[in-house]
Amino acid sequence: MARIIQIFCFIALLVGLLGTEIMAPRVAAQTIDLTSAHGDYEKGNFGRAYRSFQKAGEAGLAEAQYWLGLLYDRGQGVKRDRGVALGWFGKAAAQGHGEAQRVVGVYFELGEAVARDTTAAAAWYRRAAAQENAKAMRNLGQLHVRGRGVERDFAAAADLFRRAVNLGNAKAMRNLGYLYYFGKGVKQDRVRASELFAQSAAAGLDKAKYSLGFVYYRGDGVVRDLATSAYHFGQAAEGGNGDAQLMLSRMYLLGEGVAADPAKAYFWALLGAVQNPGLAEWHFDKLRGQLSVRDMDRIRAQSRAWNPRG
Repeated sequence: MARIIQIFCFIALLVGLLGTEIMAPRVAAQTIDLTSAHGDYEKGNFGRAYRSFQKAGEAGLAEAQYWLGLLYDRGQGVKRDRGVALGWFGKAAAQGHGEAQRVVGVYFELGEAVARDTTAAAAWYRRAAAQENAKAMRNLGQLHVRGRGVERDFAAAADLFRRAVNLGNAKAMRNLGYLYYFGKGVKQDRVRASELFAQSAAAGLDKAKYSLGFVYYRGDGVVRDLATSAYHFGQAAEGGNGDAQLMLSRMYLLGEGVAADPAKAYFWALLGAVQNPGLAEWHFDKLRGQLSVRDMDRIRAQSRAWNPRG
């Protein structure tokens, strides 16, 4: 069964890349109600959801095929199988399902269950973006920033990020903010960059919270405010951002925007060291002799028991 689905997948991919979309093979499939299947999924009844999606997917309904891809991709209700997942995503994508087209692009970009091909990834992102898929716009913009599968073109990336921002994509807000911060593809404008970081942070993106803390720390596009900087670094650090954890450690170590506190500095340095061991060495050197062995043991135990927010 998996082999058959994979064969269908590559036929679908070929047809899609040639610019021809396959119509649903069975018109009656478009009338299938997936409400109960979605309800089962939300309740965690993945096996039941799978059976409903499978029936509709085999009848030719693109939305059900997309969800079958997700179930196989995540291993929910079925054994995880990226090859089978790609097959279902490919079938849905060939029928014009925008999010399925984007996910096929991700598989090509990452080389998941198919040979890595950023040119093919870009083609699928472009198709999904044409359907106003904000995530695909961001994905394609990132390829333009890196020059992978497409020409390196910061102006094209900025246009794609801007379109995604207008659709409310938080990650694109941060990406566009970086282009404004560094003046890549747009006129440098750090006020606009800080506004975009703030919008992305308000939407819950930890990397944007770190970026917002950074501009407040430096006074780039905003009035320098170390207390506000520490607050945003703290928000990102609680979410598990390693860069923010080390910046928060620095601020507790030096008493910047917060009261100096070697114990908190050590705690956040330990967490930040998991992702950035080399950068953390500076913190440990500065903290040497400021805490007792007993205190360090206690804080290390706290750091091992810590889990990121959410």
